[in-house]
Amino acid sequence: MAAVLALVSVGCGSSSDGAGNALQPGAGGDFGSGGAGGASENDAGGAGGAGGPVRIDGILGVTDNPVDQLFANPERNAWDVLGADAEAAATYSEAAQICYASVDACGDSECGAFASCCVNTGACCEPIVVAPPLPSLLDFQKCAGQTAEGCAEGVGSSAITFGELEPILSGRGLVPNGTATSEGGAVIGDLVNLSSQRVDVDVQFTLPVGCAGTCLESAGVAFTGSAPDAFVDAEVGLLLSGSREVVSLMIGNAVADSFDAGTDSTQWRLILSPEGLAQVFRDGNLQGTYSFDAAALERAQFVVFGRNLGAATTSAAIAAIGVETSFCDNPQAWTDRRLASITLSGNEVPGHVLGSGPSIVDQGVRKHMAYAVDGEIFVSEEVAPGEFLLSDSSPALVPTEPHEAGGVGDPELVWDGNFLFLFYTAWDDNGVGSIGVALSAQDLPVFTKADIPTLVPPDDVDSYDAPSVVYRDGLWLLVVRATLSDGATELHAFYTSDLDTGWERVVNGGLEPLTHVDDPTSEITDPSLIVHNSAYHLYYARRTGTLWSVELAVSDELLLWRSMGEALGGSNEGFDSLGARSPDALSQPDRIDIVYSGQDGVSFRLGTASRAAPSDTAPSFF
Repeated sequence: MAAVLALVSVGCGSSSDGAGNALQPGAGGDFGSGGAGGASENDAGGAGGAGGPVRIDGILGVTDNPVDQLFANPERNAWDVLGADAEAAATYSEAAQICYASVDACGDSECGAFASCCVNTGACCEPIVVAPPLPSLLDFQKCAGQTAEGCAEGVGSSAITFGELEPILSGRGLVPNGTATSEGGAVIGDLVNLSSQRVDVDVQFTLPVGCAGTCLESAGVAFTGSAPDAFVDAEVGLLLSGSREVVSLMIGNAVADSFDAGTDSTQWRLILSPEGLAQVFRDGNLQGTYSFDAAALERAQFVVFGRNLGAATTSAAIAAIGVETSFCDNPQAWTDRRLASITLSGNEVPGHVLGSGPSIVDQGVRKHMAYAVDGEIFVSEEVAPGEFLLSDSSPALVPTEPHEAGGVGDPELVWDGNFLFLFYTAWDDNGVGSIGVALSAQDLPVFTKADIPTLVPPDDVDSYDAPSVVYRDGLWLLVVRATLSDGATELHAFYTSDLDTGWERVVNGGLEPLTHVDDPTSEITDPSLIVHNSAYHLYYARRTGTLWSVELAVSDELLLWRSMGEALGGSNEGFDSLGARSPDALSQPDRIDIVYSGQDGVSFRLGTASRAAPSDTAPSFF
């Protein structure tokens, strides 16, 4: 590789010393961010059930690997936590396994030390401060005499009333003014995606006067997936019942639990997390945690509603509401799934959308996507979301060496701040795979290969393929699929600080047992490793029968893995109606982008998607 760097540098008018520094950290850049200067790259794949880490004997390699170097966030010094002895390492390993034991366990406060616990827990969310969908405070009592619309407009929000009668705003608050045959109220603000956003709702109710257990007086707040009709379908919310003097948690338009209503000064809080958990607090005290269907509420409306048959001066009312909306890391909340287009001189390139093993990299000023067609690798530039342009019809990489006689594929693009690297699988004429590497120093990539593979299979491995590579701060990380001598497959992880000296394998960790497959009806391949929000995200593709989907596992140090199950599957329509495979993920500020191959039962075609994911909210414990 040093010789290749020297050759490329001479071609660029640089000195050989400058080439030698190319494997050192680029200026700036975040581990896994792929931005301009000191960037890195990612790949994706997978499908299956969520669960805890695969347990193996010992302490999961914590003392067998340079954990202080392998932490996803280099600011986290492992030995500040572990100490230098095995007992401390065992404590760390046991703590991680407890926190990863179930989907719910990771949300415990003591698990906040693990950045990977930010994924799919409703923790580490980022408040939406610019144009939030719901008002941070709506004090209906202070809006006495106004309309609901006017009150909401006064705080930069909106309200659309519904019901036979207009809601009334008085010194008691907002009286929904529903009747015996229908509810009244208002839809507040904009749509909320409860599958990817956390919502904290603070409510203060005004209890009805003189109800004596016989009145029809109610007032509530709720999220609904449909426009209010005669009655609100309260998918999740809080409802004050004047006759019963209770506040009920509504889930699926039914009472899930009820609590003493208290007084007019009682403060209620409802916290809804995207993993489908609802928490109810009364005056700061947790009353209970419940499950609701967050996935069904991607376009939820927030409503205030109720029925009031008494005088407005004595009716049940909503005194005030306050809402904080945050976006969170929900691995399944992908949006903007679209079929990719690849053009040359304004025309679709025949067959290229059927390419395999896509990889995308962000070099700051431009993005490139690589993919394989018929044993050759092409590199295109993204000109708009999902739209890619080829500069010419020639492939970027073709097989030329004996170890590439069977073709090249599985491209993986990595930008280190100076050079664009292309890792790939090279198959020999016996179908044995090894990992090759080439690099380019030009804006329009022209790649120069290393003379020999950067990774070849050892005696106990028949073949390596599907490389995924991350670079940051002088450290290279590699995940590949290994085909073992008995025919089974599993994912292996490696690291190095110098591509010329070879790779060291991460040993005695949980990755191999998590991804080991020896059943011919199943398959795991196409790993994609990124670093996002101080944690490793490893996407990989799993075939079950004939269908493919993408799974996700997360880790702090490449050793202990928390399985998140399926992250991207069939969309039930279009090019990816039946499944997804061959993804490549890209960490971006506050989101994750992905390219992948969609399955529709006829072919696999390239596509793109994106999802919101906070990138700088993992708590520091140092």
